[in-house]
Amino acid sequence: MFHKLASLDLARGVIGSTVFSSPPVVSVPVYSAVGRVCAVDVRSPVSVPFRPVAAMDGFAVRVSDGVRFRVVGAVRAGVEPPVLGFGEAYFVEMGAPLPIGADAVARVEASRVEGGYVEPLEPLRPGKDVMPVGEVVGEGELIAVRGEVLSPYKVALMLMAGVREVKVYDFRVTVYSVGGELDRFDEPRGKPVIDSFAPMVMGLLKFARVKYGGVLNDDVGEIAGALESSLGDSDIIVTIGGASVGETDNVKMAASKVGKLLFPGVSASILKRGAVAVADGKAIVMLPGQCVSAALVLHEHLLHVASKMAGGELREYVEAELAETLEVKHRMDTAYLFKLESGKAKPLKWGVNLCGELAKADAFTVLKRGVHEKGEKLILQKLIK
Repeated sequence: MFHKLASLDLARGVIGSTVFSSPPVVSVPVYSAVGRVCAVDVRSPVSVPFRPVAAMDGFAVRVSDGVRFRVVGAVRAGVEPPVLGFGEAYFVEMGAPLPIGADAVARVEASRVEGGYVEPLEPLRPGKDVMPVGEVVGEGELIAVRGEVLSPYKVALMLMAGVREVKVYDFRVTVYSVGGELDRFDEPRGKPVIDSFAPMVMGLLKFARVKYGGVLNDDVGEIAGALESSLGDSDIIVTIGGASVGETDNVKMAASKVGKLLFPGVSASILKRGAVAVADGKAIVMLPGQCVSAALVLHEHLLHVASKMAGGELREYVEAELAETLEVKHRMDTAYLFKLESGKAKPLKWGVNLCGELAKADAFTVLKRGVHEKGEKLILQKLIK
């Protein structure tokens, strides 16, 4: 049963229909939430700005008062605005509140100041260079949704709106590498091969708290014991290596002893040996021991699982045109890496372990066997950088 491959569509459907446990939810300061997965919908408690403010440095005026205004003062950001009298102007810096009654800003560089008066050198209209109430975000407007990875921009917007704490999913991930020949990357002991893929995998899991479980031998009992011991403090357990069909590839057998193997692999080259199991509602994601395969299986299966757990979408997609004609000659559909340039997707060299190509790539997709013509529209999944 460990050799039978599922179609990619079937594997995706199985992940989509499997019930996984939700990760714990914690409240964190908004400023520290970049890259975390939002656990609730977040709405703005106020309008930003909550009063009209200057969009440029200039002179706040009431357009209907005329074409020449007496400068009577200045308004800085963060102060209570004065009331504007007839024919008056106040100097305002960008972001400062408009005096009450003002409806336009005459830009400094488009104004002439002489004898205490300012004369705009360009036509004014109500609303010119004014940021109205709620232009950044309105009161009650949705800022972030449950299951969304919080970007630095969303964090800035929440802080502007006065949101100081946010609930996020506290994803806990344990990563094991499998292979008696491997040496821990953090505590090398002179074994022949350094564990170079675990740091890559751990670095891709920016949304989670990741723990390195170390290196496991190619032994069913040892692997099963490690998986079982990690269920209590992990939402997702990741193994790297030992996922193929050789005599020492025992990870899938070990996972089936601890939980239920959802599928042992998929009928798509590069992704073929990646597998997923579930145990006590926790996911076990088995990555092949090759650089490109490990990274793409993580993007294809692990991010799908994490998205299901969070009730959102952690994956990001982009549409692009195939930059050159490409013939897929493999026996089955296959995943390709692409470099994105000006809306074009340039295919990179194909191979399961070409880390240099992976370093150049921006996205990937699975292509059907056969010829794909230049200009074909592709939907690609963006790679985490």
